[in-house]
Amino acid sequence: MTTESGTDGCSSNQQAPGSAAALPESKEQRNRVVSAAEYAWIQAAAELYVFAEQRGLRLVRADGHNRYLLSQAMVFDSVILLPPGRHPKDVVQDVGAGPLGPAP
Repeated sequence: MTTESGTDGCSSNQQAPGSAAALPESKEQRNRVVSAAEYAWIQAAAELYVFAEQRGLRLVRADGHNRYLLSQAMVFDSVILLPPGRHPKDVVQDVGAGPLGPAP
C-alpha cells in the first residue's frame, strides 16, 4: 500500500487545504514556536516538493508490510518513492537534487 501526495498539497487520503475540515485554525497553532529540528524538516520537505514539482514528479510514501525493504528514495517513471520515516533532506540527497537550482 502507498500513500500518494501530489505537488498540489493534497494527499490521496486527506482533505484539500482550505477545506471545511482544515479550518478553523486555533490561536495556539498559529503562535506555535517550532524547534530548529522541526524547522529543518519543514525546509527540507519544501525543497523536496519544489524539486518534484519542477520535474512533474509525484511523491509516494511506501506503506504496507514490505515498506521496510525500501532503505532510500527511488525514482520510477514519474514517481519518487519515499521510505517511511526518512528525513526529507535525506530524500533530496537520494534523488540527487542537492541544493535546488533551475529544472533541467
